Amino acid sequence: MKKDITYDELLEKIPNKYILTIVGGERARELHAGATPLTKTAKKDTDLKKVFREIIDGKIYYEDDN
Repeated sequence: MKKDITYDELLEKIPNKYILTIVGGERARELHAGATPLTKTAKKDTDLKKVFREIIDGKIYYEDDN
């Protein structure tokens, strides 16, 4: 069984909670529209849980252009 994903772990990858929400929402919409998950997930996982796993695994990230 995989360990649960915590909010603190997500903030280590994307430190701004607002950007984390935007990035996660956009990717969840892509998955809902039929995009292939970038990491191995269970069939019962929700789109948002798949996004969280992708962020933790480093498949999805945010870089500041400034």
